[in-house]
Amino acid sequence: MAVVMAPVTAAPASADPPPPPHYAWPEPPVHDFQSHTLPPLPDVWQATWPPSAGQAQRPPRRPSGHERRPSASAQKARRVLVRLLNRERARHGCRPVRSHRALTRAAQRHSAYMARAGHLSHTGAHASRPGDRLTDEGYRWRRVAENLARAEKDPAAALHRWKQSPKHRAVMLTCAFRHVGVGVSHRGGQGWWTLLLAGPR
Repeated sequence: MAVVMAPVTAAPASADPPPPPHYAWPEPPVHDFQSHTLPPLPDVWQATWPPSAGQAQRPPRRPSGHERRPSASAQKARRVLVRLLNRERARHGCRPVRSHRALTRAAQRHSAYMARAGHLSHTGAHASRPGDRLTDEGYRWRRVAENLARAEKDPAAALHRWKQSPKHRAVMLTCAFRHVGVGVSHRGGQGWWTLLLAGPR
């Protein structure tokens, strides 16, 4: 009896296994000093003595004695910013600036004023200008300049913003300045920063 062999057909190749599921891992946070939510820096304000016609000084007025003492964290932030500033000045051949009580009071009062008002401006309470506020504190200045910023609470963030601006950077690296005052008021999760630099006459 003849035996009929059925043809042997190869088993169809199995399909490739499905790729493993793709997991979209979140990117690590990036610290953005130049966040688009921050307002632009006001232009630098500076003057030399005697003031020009456009920088006429009003008569000195005694600052109000009602002033909230800065928190311990704010005082530490001021010291850190001065230290970082002097490090930058040393790199460019300038001697360090020293913290001065009158400049610090004027800067702190102005930061508190800006935080309450909700906007950055070199014009402060009673239409004062930086030279006015320094004169009110009893400081006889020959030249004075002021940088302002609204940035994160970290003092390095404020300094970084000023370093990115040629005008603000030039003010910080002016070797003629001898004294410095830093003001910071924390409100709305951010710091309102005032950097006041001056040389006496």
